[in-house]
Amino acid sequence: MPITRYAKYLKAFNQYEAYVELLINSFNPSTVEGLMCFNTLSVGWDGKIYDCDFNQMLGMQMRNGRPFTIADISLKDLENWEIMTGKHCFGCTAGAGSSCQGALK
Repeated sequence: MPITRYAKYLKAFNQYEAYVELLINSFNPSTVEGLMCFNTLSVGWDGKIYDCDFNQMLGMQMRNGRPFTIADISLKDLENWEIMTGKHCFGCTAGAGSSCQGALK
């Protein structure tokens, strides 16, 4: 996943844009239905809520005019919620899906 330390590594060797382009070009629409951001939340030590653990590492906190924490959100709040996305999200939709088990060619 091209975030944090790995993103810095790729940028140091001028490979970041090429890697992101590879992920985008490897997009597999059949992976979208199984993405963790559709059925799982990540909760930080401080109660802040994120769509996924990658967004948590990037500080992309769920918000609706203000940041949400576990103490002030309900299931009703999550209905029709717009998931926060970025270029890194292509890491979960490339090849076979999920950066942990995906396959790029």
